[in-house]
Amino acid sequence: MKSSNGKQYYPLCLKLAMGFMSLYRVGIIGCGSIAHAHAKAYKALGLDIVAAADIKKERLMEFGRLYGIKRLYEDYRVMLQKERLDIISICTWPTLHCEMTVYAAEANVRGILCEKPMATSLKEADVMISACRRAGVKLAIGHMRRFMKLYSKARDILSSNAIGEPIFIHGMTVGDLLSDGSHLIDLIFFFMNDQKVRWVIGQIDIHERRRRYGHYVEDAAIGYFEFEDGIRAFIEVSQMTGSQVPIGKFGFTEESIFQDLERVKKINWWRRGVKYCSIRIVGTDGRIEVGEWEEEKLKLRGKGNSEWQVIRVEEVNPFVEEIRDLIRSIEEDREPLCSGEKARQTIEIIMAIYESARRKEIVILPLEIDYNPLSLIIRGE
Repeated sequence: MKSSNGKQYYPLCLKLAMGFMSLYRVGIIGCGSIAHAHAKAYKALGLDIVAAADIKKERLMEFGRLYGIKRLYEDYRVMLQKERLDIISICTWPTLHCEMTVYAAEANVRGILCEKPMATSLKEADVMISACRRAGVKLAIGHMRRFMKLYSKARDILSSNAIGEPIFIHGMTVGDLLSDGSHLIDLIFFFMNDQKVRWVIGQIDIHERRRRYGHYVEDAAIGYFEFEDGIRAFIEVSQMTGSQVPIGKFGFTEESIFQDLERVKKINWWRRGVKYCSIRIVGTDGRIEVGEWEEEKLKLRGKGNSEWQVIRVEEVNPFVEEIRDLIRSIEEDREPLCSGEKARQTIEIIMAIYESARRKEIVILPLEIDYNPLSLIIRGE
């Protein structure tokens, strides 16, 4: 049956009889490492992955064999034209996210889960949001850490005033701003309940002209920004920061995480002590420290406590939870918890850090540029 806007819907009695998840037909674009996390999550939920697309035939065939996918395409557009799909996962490099999201939205899918970073510029992010809004498609971006119990528990502690009023947030992670800092910034927005940012100051360091996942990246970056309520955040993102990376988590391997593994081994990222997405929240009466690769992942020192309290959390698979939320957003006709609009906030902060470094001055938000300032910096403009 179809609703007034032409979208397929199913009566409640039919959902109960057939099973909620089995009614959604899934397609995956891009069959690299992150696609495996998506595929395993869809399978865990009982969803039917009916088609996949990848430009590399050998990788595509192996992906199809692993997950029992029969309809395989080397052109994602042909897949979208030929298959009746309800949900699309976009697991390609960020430089392709915009065009693929627009094409999928126009192909009348019901929901899109696009991997992070959402886009490589604010213009691309706005095009993606507009295309999905016009087509009535739910757009979710893969900031799956919002669904990790570790971070939701940390936010609950923060909301309970266990450390008093929050004053300052400090975040560190290995990598570059778009690829890895996007997780860090999104988590800070999560802790701050997605309130708006007033201004941004940033600086970057570039030793060589280098690309990662198809786009230019910096070697190191710092960002300092203030939220509307006066709370300030400082982030450090660097290739040299040092990290313990998610080897073995959700199907990742060393090779799938690092494009240039030999270079990574030379600088010993994961032996230098700072972990991936390490966040410290300072309040008037205490402090919260959270980091998924720390031995003690969540620690609290509240008012009157001289010792750290280690808080244990039973973790879930966040990829499963983000897909579950996307489906619920379709059923309930609401925005996904990791919506395109929320992901745009993170892209705006990253672009503002680059623009501040380019101008050598504070940047007031909202940011009114449609280009990626890092490209201009690297070209010397």
